Amino acid sequence: MTPRCNRFAGERPTMPLSMVASGQMVEVVHIGECRRLRKRLADLGLNVGLSVRVVQNSFVGPLILAVREDSRLAIGRGMAQRILVSPLTSVASNGHKE
Repeated sequence: MTPRCNRFAGERPTMPLSMVASGQMVEVVHIGECRRLRKRLADLGLNVGLSVRVVQNSFVGPLILAVREDSRLAIGRGMAQRILVSPLTSVASNGHKE
C-alpha cells in the first residue's frame, strides 16, 4: 500500500513542512483538507506548486519562509504540519543534480 502522503506527488517523497530544515528549498504539494486553512494560506500567497525556502525552523515555535523573492512569511507549527512539501533538487552550473 502506498503511504498516504505520497499520493499527492506520485513517486516524489513528501513530508510535512514542519520537518524541513532551515535553508532547504521545497515545493508545496498539498495543503490539508480544511478549506479555511487553504483560503488563509492562499491569501498569504502560499499555494500548491509554489517553491519556498525555509529561512528558519528551530523545530520549536513558528517557521519563517521565503516566498517568492522578497517576501517572508511566518506560520505556526500547526499550519506547517498540515502542509505537505517535496524537497527540490538543485542543479549545479554543469547541469548535474547535486
